[in-house]
Amino acid sequence: MLIMSSLGNPRPLCSDCGMLCTTKCNEEAKNFCSGTCFNPREACERQNFDECTADGTCCSSNGTCTCDCNTIAKQRCSSLTDNSTDCQACTDSIFNQCNTPCRNDCNNNCKKKGCHA
Repeated sequence: MLIMSSLGNPRPLCSDCGMLCTTKCNEEAKNFCSGTCFNPREACERQNFDECTADGTCCSSNGTCTCDCNTIAKQRCSSLTDNSTDCQACTDSIFNQCNTPCRNDCNNNCKKKGCHA
């Protein structure tokens, strides 16, 4: 909840600082790390699965299936990274750089419950 200060600026309740900063910093990390968090393996699997089902690689027109397109896609893309380690490192770093100053700023400018100022 935001309370208006005497200057007209919204002031959060102190009890909301943790949640507000977590939300803000998760969003900041997501935006900053979007390139690092791109998952080439997932994109490859999706493309290969779509191609497999479209061209009938595993199933004939009479409905007889000899393989599974999901398995085929995973096999074709197994050499690609999912970038999860780099993604996690990036998001953790950006979140941590954002969170401490955000909480300090919020705690220095927030309104305590029951106070009128």
